[in-house]
Amino acid sequence: MKKISTLLAVALASASMLTAQSLSETQTLWAKFVTNSENQQSYTTQGNSMTLGVDGCLYVVGQAGSTSSDQNILFGDEVVASGINYTGNSANQGLLMMRLDADGNVEWKLAQTNGEASNNEIRVASTADGGAVVLANLRHTEGRLGENIVITDGVGVNHTIDWTVESERNFRGLVFKVSAQGAIEWMRELVMNTTADTETYPKWSQSSRNIGQGLKTYALDVDNEGNIYVGGIMCAAMTVDGVTIEPHNVATWNGNAQTTMGNLYIIKLDAEGNYVKHLITEGTATQENVQSLNVVGNKLYMFAWVAGVAGEQFSLGGEAVTPSTTNGSICLAELDTDLNVNWLKFHESTVSGSAWQMPTLDVCGGKLYVMGTAKYGINIGENNYTNTPANKARQSWLVQFDAASGEALNASVLATGKMQMQHGFFGAYEGTDGYLYAIERGLTPGASFGSELILYKYNQETLSVDDQVQLADGSCDGQSMVTDGNRIYVMNRFANKNEDCTFYNSDITHSNAAFNWGQSAYLMPVGAVKSIEIDGDDAITLNVGESATVTATVVPAEAANSDIIWSSSDESVVTVAGGVITAINSTAAPQRARKASGASNAIVTATSASNPNVKKNIIVNVESVITAVSDLNVTGNGMTDNNVYTIDGRLVNHNAGNLPAGIYIVGGKKMVVK
Repeated sequence: MKKISTLLAVALASASMLTAQSLSETQTLWAKFVTNSENQQSYTTQGNSMTLGVDGCLYVVGQAGSTSSDQNILFGDEVVASGINYTGNSANQGLLMMRLDADGNVEWKLAQTNGEASNNEIRVASTADGGAVVLANLRHTEGRLGENIVITDGVGVNHTIDWTVESERNFRGLVFKVSAQGAIEWMRELVMNTTADTETYPKWSQSSRNIGQGLKTYALDVDNEGNIYVGGIMCAAMTVDGVTIEPHNVATWNGNAQTTMGNLYIIKLDAEGNYVKHLITEGTATQENVQSLNVVGNKLYMFAWVAGVAGEQFSLGGEAVTPSTTNGSICLAELDTDLNVNWLKFHESTVSGSAWQMPTLDVCGGKLYVMGTAKYGINIGENNYTNTPANKARQSWLVQFDAASGEALNASVLATGKMQMQHGFFGAYEGTDGYLYAIERGLTPGASFGSELILYKYNQETLSVDDQVQLADGSCDGQSMVTDGNRIYVMNRFANKNEDCTFYNSDITHSNAAFNWGQSAYLMPVGAVKSIEIDGDDAITLNVGESATVTATVVPAEAANSDIIWSSSDESVVTVAGGVITAINSTAAPQRARKASGASNAIVTATSASNPNVKKNIIVNVESVITAVSDLNVTGNGMTDNNVYTIDGRLVNHNAGNLPAGIYIVGGKKMVVK
């Protein structure tokens, strides 16, 4: 395979950037594919999402098509799941999850043994303990509505969802936590009201048969304490952990799964899957859904697609926007991790009928990048970016926003002139040289249904292309990209009708009758920030009012962007600014933090501004200390746990639990109460 030599533009490198290296030095390390052993065209496999584990592993989730338990699902040459018995006319798409090492070897796998997962509605996010959380939208296998759905985890244990249906297939959301060893630790269902209520849904029709598609699960992320944030669109009442969330904007919804009425939602769960809080919109819209949620420090960035009504207010968490047109809008918001909205921005399309496919949001170097394929137009300053073909074909979009305000800064639109949905940008990272590296699935000229997987090097100031390399051809439907600092990992859909897929500087090829889920890895000449090192312990103890300074350094240290974002899990307990950690309070400690490390009160996190996936946690143990006996006015006999003491005129008992937390010096002896 050749390197693409025609550049779209030449970027002027900043003087602060490292010596430029050509993308021609990229190496393909490996490529493997999820296939059905019978290789029939209808047995499609589809990757949906992936993330890096804290130990450098790769968690990947998607679907595998099959029609019989006699079939095998393979990853490369290894059997990773059995097929699912099916009585429909195409194939059943079962949930599949794998943990891979850096070389693409399977460490364990998890799969449905019956039931089906909705396409493009499966997400995975890593957790600080080495495991992962999965969000999926499930339904029963066609023809087997009376059977409970079962998932077999990575240690071979079957987990049953107690859910049968009499006549119509329904969708139900599921969030579950998986340990680093592959064991499912807990499951939380997002249960939809699938009753055809004609008062709520006056346009509902029995022929649509899709009242059960009242939920779509598009967005997932996890914060530094393990709290979980899920988002998407809901068109029917949803019950989560006993809490019911009612929808709105559903009066014209007819029950069809392809009709995107209803409202967007964000739900916060704690690390054990318990409901904490939710947020939905108010006002009027004809279309709204959350596409991405990204946690950076103690901020949560939301990217949603919203088609409002001209002159009618749309609001989220008390922040309101009034659109001027009925065109669709890129909707961005910054929230804190308690779901308070800091700002909400609409960027309305300058063309009607706009639509996004494969949308995603990446946070790189203090900027937000919205990506995908779209029929769209946007004004940024004096420039209008819009689709150029007369038929308004979908183009590959990369739009840059200021993470502090949500204001649009720049855009790059790559035109194809074809009405195709499979192309578009789907992942980006900031290199240690300060450039943005963005990956696109572009259309191969003249191919019947082919494409090229292309990595572009962008100057972030101008969004002009400095270099590019074709990583693969024969690819389709770019899904996800992550980086561990030196390597990038790509999830794509490859092959169709036995057309060959090939890879850059490699003799790897792949050909199959069906579309296949592919995983590939590339060694990059310029990687991202890899890790963060601190100059002391990752657990410290402070007395109330004390401060400590922690120095954090990105690796590699010579990265053009070495900025650190500091955050505290609970600023009523511990604050942090520029690495200076100050203990504020010892009595408001979060319960989870105390469980994690004895009497620890808060978690301070250093996050790379260049690569927000890289972070380092510091557990801060806060203690309240009284050191002078004269401050206490203590009477009592000795210091045994069972004694009753009088402290400052109050009768207290150590065992009764009413002694304030702290360290007490009584009669020259120290008593610690936690």
